[in-house]
Amino acid sequence: MSGSPRRRSTQGFTLIELLVVIAIIAVLIALLLPAVQSAREAARRSQCVNNLKQIALACFNYESSQGSFPMGDLPVSFYDPQCGQCASRLYSAFDFILPFMEQGTQYASWNFSVCGDPAAQGIHANANPNFTAGYQLISSYLCPSDTPAAEEQVAVNYTPRKQGSYAENRGRQENIYFNWAVTAFPDPGAQYYQSCNYGGGDGMFMPASVVSISGVTDGTSNTLFFGEQTRFINEPGSSQFGWVAYLAAFGDSYFGWSGARVTAGAYVIPVLNAPADTTGAIFNACFANCVVPTDWLNNAAIPGGPCTQLGQWGFRSLHPGGANFSFADGSVRFLKSSISPTVYRALGTRALGEVVSSDSY
Repeated sequence: MSGSPRRRSTQGFTLIELLVVIAIIAVLIALLLPAVQSAREAARRSQCVNNLKQIALACFNYESSQGSFPMGDLPVSFYDPQCGQCASRLYSAFDFILPFMEQGTQYASWNFSVCGDPAAQGIHANANPNFTAGYQLISSYLCPSDTPAAEEQVAVNYTPRKQGSYAENRGRQENIYFNWAVTAFPDPGAQYYQSCNYGGGDGMFMPASVVSISGVTDGTSNTLFFGEQTRFINEPGSSQFGWVAYLAAFGDSYFGWSGARVTAGAYVIPVLNAPADTTGAIFNACFANCVVPTDWLNNAAIPGGPCTQLGQWGFRSLHPGGANFSFADGSVRFLKSSISPTVYRALGTRALGEVVSSDSY
């Protein structure tokens, strides 16, 4: 007697088994995610190091060609027939080294005869011949860990600049925002009168002045060259980078935050990775009663003084724990945020005779 074939029952996953599998997958993801993030950060840091090496190498090639490193910025000039009295052209080392960054076309697109404020020459808004050049992004000037900034509107008189993540080492002596005038501005009795009393500095870059290798008597391996100057942690995406990008010139408004910021030049008076002054209180206290840059230095020397926390004037990074710096010998090293302020400031000067051992940072 033939009977109907018996079906073999198939058994699927139970609900408990399925939940166990999901839990195991979740645990594996939780274990792998930090490793993936760490690998990505390592890659970003490596690219940042490479950017700083390119910038330093470009400066050395510039020095081989011109006999000195580029000037920090082309500052205000008392006798400027085009820009007017005490008006700035606002170009910095980052502009001058473009041909040595394999950016010859970008360099050629700049019209360096145009003032930083073209309105002084009767040029307004998008009639500025440097708008096209200003909006071009130089990838080697942008750290991959940096957060994007809103693009500046073209309906301004100033020359716009794309975002950048690096700054010249300007040392300890403020030479961007305040000048050496002690009475009226400009003061013919004060220093640097021909450049509207702007000049000087103990770092590697200064207004209207250049530094040669022979001038780095502290040793090129003990002197900061360039460092990171990224946007701040949690800085609003709507915060514009501003027309002073790549420029060591006047600090403009902090685009939605209080206080003021400078770009392309940074100092070692504020501690590394000092927070942003979002109210303007630190800025006002730091620069209170300042007449000449040395007053700024003296104010900063006060224990717990406000200048040490003026993040807009300092180096900063979005890499955890510190920031990358190129040194005047072409090397790139990572400095921890916990570095001693004394050691940090000694690394920021080129010729003050400080002795800094490599194991101190």
